[in-house]
Amino acid sequence: MNPKVLTVGSAYFSMNLEIPAVPPSGGSTKIKKYIRYPDGSGVNTAIALQKLDTNCILVTSVGGDSGGKTVYNFLSSYLNNMLTVHVEKGESVGTIFNLDDVDGGRRRLVFEGANNFLTTDMVEDAFSSCPDAVIVNGDMPQEIVYTAILAANTHGVPTLVNLQGKQAARLPVDQFGNGTILVMDQSNAQRYCGMRVDTVEDCLKACISLAGRVKSKYFIIRLEGKGAFAYNGKYYYFVPNYDFIAADERGGTEFYNVALLIRYMIEGDIRMACEFAAVSETVAMLRKGGATNLPDYEDIKKFIVDNELDARLLIG
Repeated sequence: MNPKVLTVGSAYFSMNLEIPAVPPSGGSTKIKKYIRYPDGSGVNTAIALQKLDTNCILVTSVGGDSGGKTVYNFLSSYLNNMLTVHVEKGESVGTIFNLDDVDGGRRRLVFEGANNFLTTDMVEDAFSSCPDAVIVNGDMPQEIVYTAILAANTHGVPTLVNLQGKQAARLPVDQFGNGTILVMDQSNAQRYCGMRVDTVEDCLKACISLAGRVKSKYFIIRLEGKGAFAYNGKYYYFVPNYDFIAADERGGTEFYNVALLIRYMIEGDIRMACEFAAVSETVAMLRKGGATNLPDYEDIKKFIVDNELDARLLIG
């Protein structure tokens, strides 16, 4: 029987705008190219769960505007099961504008919109679905993140807390890190610990510091461009990234988290879970299309076999 995973996260309608350069104040510029797509940690996590044959309960909020309807219809058509999606009438869907210039620079404008209208009661009510595990994304309001973690702990199910990204940096880790698996990016680990985190040795010091303050079974720090450091209070592991050029990074982080949690639920081996997550994210980011074109397990299996990777990475 496939596991049932509840995820709490954001829903956005994103627009990537390719421009020659950011105009000065009072100026203007032509848009060379643009794409629009459903986005957000909740949306991407839900699609990733679906792709890896996992039943999903998505807890998020969208607006009653045309963009919100587009995101809702996308989720309804794409997911076989879900949905705990709140529609806030009179409010606009969360919207992200990514401004990409020709030199590779990116500026991001974020309107949180309906994401701020998800309530703690809605989160608590979603747990009546009796999930087998929970993924909590740290880009939601503090009270939502806290309620989701507390409810997961009350129900005694494995919880992955995703504290990656700039929006998660505002959360006090002492309160919001109490899950089974705490995943941080490099910059947030530095902020939480008040120290530079560049090497494996730095990661160990940071995790030991966090373990004295946060009740998490596993701490994972993702070093940009290098790999993932995992610590369980006694032992640590470092799983390097694969060397590749990403075709599309959209949805990669959420796919990593989902692959990590699912593999951990199967075996309880955090090192193998990190290795499987690294492979899965690589396969996801080698494809164009973001969340709408994430790989399934057969795609990951083919990559493992074709590249003669460790056969233990295969499931079943």
